Amino acid sequence: MHALSARNGDRRRADTEGLGVAFKGVFLEGIEVVLIVISLGASQHQLGAASAAAGAAALVVAGVGALVARQLSGVPENLMKLVVGVMLTSFGTFWIGEGAGAHWPGSDASLPVLIGLFAAVTGLLVVLSRRHRLPVETPATVGSGSGGRP
Repeated sequence: MHALSARNGDRRRADTEGLGVAFKGVFLEGIEVVLIVISLGASQHQLGAASAAAGAAALVVAGVGALVARQLSGVPENLMKLVVGVMLTSFGTFWIGEGAGAHWPGSDASLPVLIGLFAAVTGLLVVLSRRHRLPVETPATVGSGSGGRP
C-alpha cells in the first residue's frame, strides 16, 4: 500500500508531504508577486516604495491567513481551487490585455465583469461535465474487465 494511502485514515498525524508541497507553492507564488511588484516599481523609479509595499503586503497576507486559517479549513478544497482559478484567470486576462495595449471599458472596473464572465463559463462547464460523467474506476473494478488482470 502506498504511504499516503496508508495514512489517509489517520487524521491526527500531520501530512508532512502535503504541508511541504503547499508551503513550496505558496512561497513560490509569494516570491513571484514580490518580484513583479519590485520590477514594476523599479521601472517607475519607485523601488523604495515598491519594496515597502511588497513587504507590507506580505505581512498583511500572513496576518489574514493566520486569522482565517481555521475557517478556510472548512471550505471544500475543490471549491477553493475553483474560486482561485477563476480569480487568477480573470486577473491574468486583464493584465495580458493591459500589457498588449488594450484599453478595458471602465478601466479597473472591468475586473468584476471578467470575474463574473469566467465564473459563469466555469459554472456552465461544471454543469455540462456532470451530465456527461464517465463511470469512475474503483480499486475493485480496475483490471476486472476484458483483457485485464484477474
